Amino acid sequence: MTVRRDFQEPARCRPDLVIGRAELVAAAREQLASGGSVLLHGPAGIGKSTVLRALDAEYAGTARTVLRCSATESESHLPFLALADLFGLVLDDVSAHLPGAQRTALESALTGRGESTLQRDGLALRLAVLSALRVLAAEGPVLIVADDLQWLDPASAELLGFAARRLGGTPVQLLCAVRTEGQEYDRHLRASPPDTVAVRLGPLTRGQVSELLDHRGHTGLTRSTVREIHRTSGGNPLFALELGRALAENATPPRPGEPLPVPTSLRALVLSRLDMLSVEARRTLLVAS
Repeated sequence: MTVRRDFQEPARCRPDLVIGRAELVAAAREQLASGGSVLLHGPAGIGKSTVLRALDAEYAGTARTVLRCSATESESHLPFLALADLFGLVLDDVSAHLPGAQRTALESALTGRGESTLQRDGLALRLAVLSALRVLAAEGPVLIVADDLQWLDPASAELLGFAARRLGGTPVQLLCAVRTEGQEYDRHLRASPPDTVAVRLGPLTRGQVSELLDHRGHTGLTRSTVREIHRTSGGNPLFALELGRALAENATPPRPGEPLPVPTSLRALVLSRLDMLSVEARRTLLVAS
């Protein structure tokens, strides 16, 4: 039984079209093929979701059950939301196999009927999630695909981490992506199965940015313009594409040395990243700029 929520069904993405990530995709593919788990991490816009969808499309067919969730910042305050996304469609399949206290706690958390909380039902909920995954795994391999782990509601993150750390020897794999800066992925790795490999996505080279722009239809750009897009974006594929789109919509190309037009969407994304910095760090960047 492969479980997919329609609104979470990944777009079919050919792994060979994940530009500039061949070695990283190969390493993740090898890890998944061996039965291990993968944690993709890197800064905003670096392409984690693209690689996640490519690997999901390639490996979902090897699992009997696929559980998916994709968190958002605006919903991260809702307790058990990610857990409901993951287990909502399999609750009827697993609840009959759970001890009474675990079944009651899990059903209450997922359906909203009752007032289940981590403080009151912590142990029962933790054991229920672990038991549910073991019930599903007894029928065949399970693949959990979770994007934007940084926005998981704290309750779901705690429960999933508790179960993941105890899944050794169980055919349950996690394929996850999380936004990180530097080495802060460690805490997410500690909440993953013991055999998880962390794969960091870095910036693209100038040639890869050029290939990406061509693939997305932004052809005809001069070499100097592509060089400026790469420099301005820092090799970030999302930033590069937004700059390429802005240039395509601009009837007058920028003159040599003139700053590239920065679209509103990119400004908002950059500002959201700056908001995550301390006041001292923002002041330093302002002086440097």
